[in-house]
Amino acid sequence: MSTKKQELQILRLTTLVCLGFGVLGLLASVWASSNSLLIDGLYSMIQSLFIIGSGKVVLLLFKKDDDRFPFGYGSFEPFFLTLRSLVLLTMMLVIGSNAAKSLAHGGYIISVSIALPVSALSLVVCFIIWMLLKTKARTLSSPLLRSESKAWMLDTLLSLASVIAILLVMVFSKGRLSSVSSYIDPALTLLFLLFLSPSLMKDIIQYSAELLGAAPSAQVQQALEKIVTRFVRSHHFLSSEVFASKRGRSLHVVIYIYLGEEHPLLELDAIRLEMTKALLSYCSWCDADIIFTVDDRWMDASSFLKLQKA
Repeated sequence: MSTKKQELQILRLTTLVCLGFGVLGLLASVWASSNSLLIDGLYSMIQSLFIIGSGKVVLLLFKKDDDRFPFGYGSFEPFFLTLRSLVLLTMMLVIGSNAAKSLAHGGYIISVSIALPVSALSLVVCFIIWMLLKTKARTLSSPLLRSESKAWMLDTLLSLASVIAILLVMVFSKGRLSSVSSYIDPALTLLFLLFLSPSLMKDIIQYSAELLGAAPSAQVQQALEKIVTRFVRSHHFLSSEVFASKRGRSLHVVIYIYLGEEHPLLELDAIRLEMTKALLSYCSWCDADIIFTVDDRWMDASSFLKLQKA
């Protein structure tokens, strides 16, 4: 089965599960008067909508270049992931502020008999989906599935927060510290939001950098340079320069090869083909422009013209 079909099947499955738990969590939060269940339910509802969007992005990524997007649809992936992280972070901040207000006004009591079974079921299912997505994201090298797995990890932690809150309410409600039980749910909700928010902030920074054309990690750059250097040495060229940017799973690479003397065009085309194959074996989503030059003065002229236009 192709990578595209596998991703779409996984996304459809997670959409159904996520939507179901979103509805269940929202209803249970109303019946049980639990903010930790509310955030879990809202998170699942919003997540299910974005999973549907993920499927659309996958279809775009496998679409061929056209007149509207002559360099492909790779930028849609970091754009979508940035938007998703912003929405989730905003939701968490809103619910976090409500939890803080509840703490300031004496907290609230939750219904344990309703909240505990729902939270426990949610914890188990979310953990299973998280592990499935994490494995598939690694196997398929998919940033979208990697993002989905991180979202389900957060959902698992939120469900864990709900279970812990409910168990603590059960313990404290029967002792001398029964007055403390009303503060447990909002306090744990706030604590987990403070713990999870930095992860979303990190995602926003990373995907925004990709949208702006940032270079890939040092590890990726070193791997690309190693591939190019191998060809430069084997064909006795003078030197090379490698420039790369990352957009989601896509790599755009521009390579300058400096020649000591002229070579036949067919020979250079054959070398370019072998280099392209080597780059694609490293990253199947690599788009490379390989430029051979003997006299590099045109590069200085090109840079000068760009400065004049600026």
